[in-house]
Amino acid sequence: MEGLLSRRRRQRDEDRLSDLPDDLLLHILGRLDTRSALGAAALSRRWAHLPRELSALDLKVTDALPPRYRRCLDLLHQARHSNGPCESGRRLETVAGRYERRAMRAMVSSVRSLRSSRAHRRVRRLSLEIFEFSTSASINRLVADAVDSWRVEDLEVVARSTGPIAHPRPVYRFPRGRISRMPGESRLRSLKLVNCLPPPLERFTALTTLVLRDLPCSTPAAAYQGVVAACPQLRVLHLVSCEFDRDKARWLVLDAPTSEIRELVVDGELTAVKLRSLPKLESLTAVDANVLLCSDAVPCLAHVSLVFSICPLDYSILNHLISMFMLVLEDAVSIRNLVLRFTGPEMWIARNKNPFPRMPNLKKLLVADVPSSWDVSWPHVLIQAVPQLESLHVHVSQCQEEEGEPGQHTPYAQPLASQRHSHLKELVVIGFGRTSMQLIQLVRFTVDTSTALSRVALLKHGHVEVNGPWEWEMVSQQSTWSNEEKQAILDRIQCSTAQIELVLG
Repeated sequence: MEGLLSRRRRQRDEDRLSDLPDDLLLHILGRLDTRSALGAAALSRRWAHLPRELSALDLKVTDALPPRYRRCLDLLHQARHSNGPCESGRRLETVAGRYERRAMRAMVSSVRSLRSSRAHRRVRRLSLEIFEFSTSASINRLVADAVDSWRVEDLEVVARSTGPIAHPRPVYRFPRGRISRMPGESRLRSLKLVNCLPPPLERFTALTTLVLRDLPCSTPAAAYQGVVAACPQLRVLHLVSCEFDRDKARWLVLDAPTSEIRELVVDGELTAVKLRSLPKLESLTAVDANVLLCSDAVPCLAHVSLVFSICPLDYSILNHLISMFMLVLEDAVSIRNLVLRFTGPEMWIARNKNPFPRMPNLKKLLVADVPSSWDVSWPHVLIQAVPQLESLHVHVSQCQEEEGEPGQHTPYAQPLASQRHSHLKELVVIGFGRTSMQLIQLVRFTVDTSTALSRVALLKHGHVEVNGPWEWEMVSQQSTWSNEEKQAILDRIQCSTAQIELVLG
């Protein structure tokens, strides 16, 4: 009996988790937040070295905030949107600020402990979240250690805003201005800065991806132009919600004849970018942003995505905006793939007037998120502007406020012989529902004008699935078509199934 109890006692005291190999233990630690993973070193001697082997560290000041902080912010939000006494709001701001300062002190203490360990580390990715008011040199030293000693390849620094929104919004500046003491030996490949002014990036020869986000209007345009000039080897540049001082510069001009930038994303309605010279640029995405291409600025541009959502405006302003993004297409004659996402409460693309310039090399076109409240047959005007087009995909998003099929329909006009298209092979349409009559007009026009058309897919429900920077797939949800519906579709579009593969999904 004593032997049985002894065996059970040994089994109970046995640490089976520590008997696992390092690879499995590191896999377990990698699924924890960084704060908990680093604390695992205190469990036993067996675990002491494991946190030093972690390849990714995510240090967030929000991890040190108590649940009461979120409740305090909710009460502060309610106080600002009510007619309550201002004194209550000020007290809540004081309490929230106290929590934020405590959390920042706790994070600085953790950073100092992390640096003082003198442990040999090899960290591939470091993500750092701080409050914008932080002035601790320990944060900057940690970044420098990560870049210089840990050989970090991917670095992200996020400066969170606190308190009421100020104008101009505060922006974080690295206390010593630099993120490396030896930039020439750095392995840093990717850098993402949120609400942080970019530091000097000269001699970071391995840096190929730069993402800047949430910079305020007080940011000088030279801050953006400086990083492009300092890093001619950059291949990817994203400017997301990045403003600049419009009193000193109307446009953010990118003029870099030696730049290797292949991919540019400009996202933000207050952003105006003029591309004067980016000779290697292949893909451009503009989201509610003004982008102007100078002549011969982007000779290699092949992929363009334009996203615009316009509210009802004065017609002169609306026409100016339309002409602005049409200039992008007019000067980019080498475009092969084009994505258009034009939305808004009212239709602002004229159905019977073609504002699009001729795009002689375009092969693949996606018109996505077309509001069902619009005349969704408008993409037919694009067919005449792209003589080499081979694939046209249209996705209609249903408006929740609509109850039924729109009552007004433009009569179908038989296309002219001059509108014949000899290269279009595929038409895929998602969104057959309340706007099916207008979509039928689009399909019929395509069938009547496209002599090379071999496949038409009409899908009731589905979505666009992005598989890469310029690859997408039209994904259909399971739908059923009755025999009557199928015959009605065939009769309306007058499509011969002997010549064209018709897919109903």
